[in-house]
Amino acid sequence: KVRKGFRLMKYYKCYTESHEGMEGHFFCEVIDGIITRQINAFGNDLFWATPEAENNEEYFYTDQPEFEPTDSDQEIPKMEFEQLWSKAQAS
Repeated sequence: KVRKGFRLMKYYKCYTESHEGMEGHFFCEVIDGIITRQINAFGNDLFWATPEAENNEEYFYTDQPEFEPTDSDQEIPKMEFEQLWSKAQAS
């Protein structure tokens, strides 16, 4: 039973490819099954997005925010995501 006001937060790392076909990773923060923040990472290039903003219009917030992890998606610690988020925000 989930207590009122409690939100389930999880973080994931998934394989992805850039628009140019470069291999990389998609990182996302998921709250109650919905992506709230995301990062596309290709080498040293980090593209962040939220429902309100992004740092590169080619890598905008997902049009499919409902997230259901698959076997290939890896759950990661919050700290790992937050460190990458800070780095992406600074770049």
